[in-house]
Amino acid sequence: MADVTVKELAEAAKKTVETLLVQMQQAGLSHRSPDDSINDADRQTLLNFLKRTHGEPLQESSHITLSRKTTTTLKTSGPSGARGGKTVNVEIRKKRTYVKLDESSDEAAEQARLEAEAETQRQAALKQAEEERKRAEEEARVAAAEEQARREAEELRRQQEHAQKDARERKLASPKLHANPRPESAEEKAAREAELQQKRLAEEARMRQEAQQRREQDEAARQRTLEQAKRMAEDLAKRGDERVEEVKAEDVPLARGLVGNAYEDSFAREDREIRRGGAASRAGKGRAGRRRDEEVNFKPQPKGLSSSLSRKHGFEKPVEKQIYDVAIGEYISVADLAQKTAVKVREVIRTLMKMGEMVQAHQLIDQATAALVVEEMGHRPHLVSATELEDSLIRSLEHAGETSPRAPVVTIMGHVDHGKTSLLDYIRRTRVAAGEAGGITQHIGAYHVETPRGMITFLDTPGHAAFSSMRARGAQLTDIVVIVVAADDGVMPQTSEAIDHARAAGVPLIIAINKMDKPSADPDRVLNELSVKQVVPEEWGGDTQVVKVSAHTGDGIDQLLEAILIQAELLELRASREGAAQGVVLEARIDKGRGPVASLLIQKGCLRQGDLVLAGAHYGRVRAMLDENGQPVKEAGPSIPVEVLGLPDAPDAGDEFLVVDDERKAREVADFRASRDRQQRLERQSGSRLENVFANLGKSESAAVNLVLKTDVRGSLEALTKALNDLSTDEVRVAIVASGVGAITESDVNLAESTGAVILGFNVRADASARAHCQRDGIELRYYSIIYEMIDDVKLAMAGRLSPEHREHILGIAEVRDVFRSSKFGAAAGCMVLEGTIYRHRPIRVLRDEVVVFQGELESLRRFKDDVQEVRHGMECGLAVKGYNDIKAGDKIEVYEIQVIQRSL
Repeated sequence: MADVTVKELAEAAKKTVETLLVQMQQAGLSHRSPDDSINDADRQTLLNFLKRTHGEPLQESSHITLSRKTTTTLKTSGPSGARGGKTVNVEIRKKRTYVKLDESSDEAAEQARLEAEAETQRQAALKQAEEERKRAEEEARVAAAEEQARREAEELRRQQEHAQKDARERKLASPKLHANPRPESAEEKAAREAELQQKRLAEEARMRQEAQQRREQDEAARQRTLEQAKRMAEDLAKRGDERVEEVKAEDVPLARGLVGNAYEDSFAREDREIRRGGAASRAGKGRAGRRRDEEVNFKPQPKGLSSSLSRKHGFEKPVEKQIYDVAIGEYISVADLAQKTAVKVREVIRTLMKMGEMVQAHQLIDQATAALVVEEMGHRPHLVSATELEDSLIRSLEHAGETSPRAPVVTIMGHVDHGKTSLLDYIRRTRVAAGEAGGITQHIGAYHVETPRGMITFLDTPGHAAFSSMRARGAQLTDIVVIVVAADDGVMPQTSEAIDHARAAGVPLIIAINKMDKPSADPDRVLNELSVKQVVPEEWGGDTQVVKVSAHTGDGIDQLLEAILIQAELLELRASREGAAQGVVLEARIDKGRGPVASLLIQKGCLRQGDLVLAGAHYGRVRAMLDENGQPVKEAGPSIPVEVLGLPDAPDAGDEFLVVDDERKAREVADFRASRDRQQRLERQSGSRLENVFANLGKSESAAVNLVLKTDVRGSLEALTKALNDLSTDEVRVAIVASGVGAITESDVNLAESTGAVILGFNVRADASARAHCQRDGIELRYYSIIYEMIDDVKLAMAGRLSPEHREHILGIAEVRDVFRSSKFGAAAGCMVLEGTIYRHRPIRVLRDEVVVFQGELESLRRFKDDVQEVRHGMECGLAVKGYNDIKAGDKIEVYEIQVIQRSL
């Protein structure tokens, strides 16, 4: 490719020449002018640098595609071979791709083939070993079944012989008893008992011998099974199978237990028959009975013991009442409380009814009521904090590492346009205030600067009245508060509010009197006004440092930094860099290209890229971490503000964040917080509805201005929501039907169309589809970058929804002097105009003794015989009232008009 200049390459890449030169300098190239030439090597160097910047792996192209285009001419003859044929241009395009083969590709293919063959052999060996193991198990089961059948047949034969022997003895003994009825002598009795004892001993010896034989047979069967398992393991080991350890660990115990399990099953079956009083019990003691005799040195059981045990139930009702320790959270449902106390739900409802509470099974009761119910039912209540799950997670992450000094966190506060951001700009040597809309700060900005004596982290808060919550949050996060007061303006409302926030947070104050370079600066007046707020400077005997500075010239900036560092040394600020990071969410927003972006201030520990962060009701891994200048960083320690990417949604400003190791615990805590926030929101909504039901009875429904509000960051959304809701009155209210962070989408437009709302965007814009939808359907869409302009426009919209005020203005009064009867008009009154002017087409009232007796309009107004439209003060006239003939002398005719006046907030 031919060499090109920097300018030509910028035009081809659709970039500015300055941007391309900056990127080339960062890539290490020496080009400085738009006319410098760029060769192929320079272009490849620049391309590799851009790939590294965007995180793409560097790899050489493995194939080259060549394209060739040739054009030929084809001449066609005319019809029937006549002249005048056509010439056609034929274009032939060819494309060929050459693939660069790796030198080790053949070796890799051979290695892959060998690995595939080895894997196939290994799978076949595993399959064969599995089949052999199953075959061995089946043979062992068959052998166990045959052994069991043989033993059962032997036992049945032995029982039959024993029964036949007993029958023969009874048959031989009965004739002797009938033939010799005399009493048995002592010698005969002793002989008979000795014979019985001898028989019993012989039977016991025989049973011991049989038991010993059975044990030897079982041991032999077990040994045979073990030998089979060992041989199987050895075969697998010879084949080189990786599962030989699994076979040793699983197959040997399985084979060893086959015969034993079958043997135990036969005894269990006989035990069940004995308990049921079955055939084995009626025929005498079976094998299970003899086995128990062997275990107790062959002492026979008392007769009838097994039958008495079989009639006894296995479950016994507890004699004493069970007392449980019942864990009760902040709220618990009646059904859950019944489950924890092991009673039916109606028992809990009955107890609550005795206490005067009418509840249902799904209804929630508070912790105190639940504790009384548990005590009433005889159990022990255990009160659990609503944040027990979160507290347990925090306790598990606590670490006691070595602490080291950390940088102070300083919040700049004060009234709007007193120079807070300009003062911080001079310290940072940047121009932040010039880029802010309207010259005012509208969200918390965090920066850290290096000074000769150490690092300081600054938080810049808004000064506008609508951002009170942001200032309160900034005071809670900080170690030192710097109150900026303009020397030419003095203490203003937001200055007093900032002082109150700092005192409520318990942090030390430093007063910076700014704009000392102006001729109208009056620092003594500022000090007097501060002393009224109980802020006494050190030079007046107080404990507050006061520094006179100028953000324009830089005077006093070094003294201000020195005062901050001295105050930080007195506070002895320390934190541990070891362990999991913890801190606070300063701000959060939805970036169109990067997704949710959260600004975090780390208070202790170290935050690293890849950590699992739990912030409010959201959790996620840190995919990227940037400092306040947008540069990527890998880790950040205490007192360092960073922006992180990776959370699924933007958390609320002011939420605490922490790094956790267990994703399951993070999910549990996030779900718990989300459900708690949803429950609180529903309770607020239902409470407000119930409270307003009876208050609005008999009243007309108030007008509402529906809004769909979208902002750039969470802090601005919070401040705007509060400011707009504060505009609501009894007659017209602001209804924010939807709000969120990020660009205005088509779903927002659809919602605004269905609710008749106006879409307001604060530092955000609508996408192309949303704009087209608004233009097509005539939906009002407005953009703002300054908060008070939005508030003023909403006020005007609310004023347009106010019902106009109707004021009554009396135009004239005439007194009736005499009444005449007319066939055309009925009663006609002759009048004298006492005040103002009487008009023909205006509403009138008839007053008698200063009491209104009729209200209507005139039917006729004459001056002498002429119809007139008006009669002025001091003149006589005749008039007739439409629809009223009871007019009398002395009545007064009052003419008035209704003026409609548009109201404003």
